[in-house]
Amino acid sequence: MTGNLYNITRQSVTKIVVIALMALCQTAALAADNASATNEEKATIKQAAKWEVVFQWVSEHLDSLADSYLAKSSNILDPDIVREELKSIGYNGLNVTDYIWGSRQIDSLVLIRLLDRAEAENNKTIFFMMGSTGAGKSTAIRNNPDLKAMVNSVGLVYDGAFISIPSFETRLKMVKERGFKVSIIFVHNDPETGFTNTINRMIQTNRSMSLYYYAYSYPRFHGRIAYLLREHPEVDLYCLDNSHNKGGVRVSTDEALTWDYTISKSIMRNLYRIKNRFIKSGKLTPEQIVALNSK
Repeated sequence: MTGNLYNITRQSVTKIVVIALMALCQTAALAADNASATNEEKATIKQAAKWEVVFQWVSEHLDSLADSYLAKSSNILDPDIVREELKSIGYNGLNVTDYIWGSRQIDSLVLIRLLDRAEAENNKTIFFMMGSTGAGKSTAIRNNPDLKAMVNSVGLVYDGAFISIPSFETRLKMVKERGFKVSIIFVHNDPETGFTNTINRMIQTNRSMSLYYYAYSYPRFHGRIAYLLREHPEVDLYCLDNSHNKGGVRVSTDEALTWDYTISKSIMRNLYRIKNRFIKSGKLTPEQIVALNSK
């Protein structure tokens, strides 16, 4: 049954990515036929080609990549750490876009194998970590004693941001169909602190996120608590307020419903100030500055 599920999942992921690549390539190719094709259209062709090369390489080495991650992972699936398995083919933390589709293949297989492991240990429980980039999800797991105890008690932890609701729903459906009890730990941070955390992480690990993408992704969590309460009342929801990195204090869902994910003009100005302060500090490499400023 597991083998069939793995094959079905792998085939589905492959089909989705191939279709996406074909669509991108077709759109870009049509534009390239025009003598006045723009630089953006040419870049689309180049990007699609990179995705295809990485995706194919990962497909050919998928089992060994998953095994390598699982040997080091305990019971935690962290897509950011999974992506580090691709360093041998050029991933360096600053070029996530080129490797995102390839690494998602590994995520899918690792998730299946962690579910298998938890099932074999008769511990069919899972925590989904959720919250904006830089909120402090991974740090909370390491440093919050109560949370650490909870994480150690479950079959597995999926430590992802889940900016996309459809992405979350796909994985939630999968684990529920296998009979796992689901809990969600939602970690909140204010936008300025969260963005500062992402830059400090880039300095330490070279894993980047541009200001442009941060300002895009942070508001995607607006109304998320209400959505989870409405659509999934059967799921246990733990809300942790880590504003200003205060340690992840558990709050009621009523309080969590008041969390504001708006990026106002004044907040955006503050984010620009934070970015420029780091650039002037001399702590960033030229490559990191480019990544921070990219779109």
